Amino acid sequence: MNISWDLFVLLVFGAFTVYGALIGRNKILGILVNLYIALAVVLLAGDVIYSFASNFSLITNNFVVTEFGAKTISLVVITGLLTIKSEVSGLDSGNSIGTVMTAVYGFLTAGLFLAAAFSFMSLTERIALDSNFANMVYNFRALFALAPVTLMIVTSFTRRR
Repeated sequence: MNISWDLFVLLVFGAFTVYGALIGRNKILGILVNLYIALAVVLLAGDVIYSFASNFSLITNNFVVTEFGAKTISLVVITGLLTIKSEVSGLDSGNSIGTVMTAVYGFLTAGLFLAAAFSFMSLTERIALDSNFANMVYNFRALFALAPVTLMIVTSFTRRR
């Protein structure tokens, strides 16, 4: 069975949405913050990471190293390490929020992750995807970068003190 990029994008959105609803607001917000940190690192140091990976014989002897692959794997690894080891993921504000809102944060986290990953691709790689959903996520990448922050600010004004 061949998995299409459209199916992959839908599965990532579905998985993050359900996962966000299950783990709760504080955990998904921690992951979202860690994803922003990892994205900043990869945007600033992604070329160095790719250069290192493409010149490291232990990696190049076993895998084909592409810029997209190196940057996407770096994004996943840095986010994972920060989520496991960072205190940001364990913050507890003492406030509760509905399951629907945590699912929304999960959805936005998936959108930010996919938009970042697709932005690491060249134009020819994105065209070769032949995926309406991937193109839609890429075209709305600014929305996926700004929506979580905007939602955090808006909901901070609606919380009871």
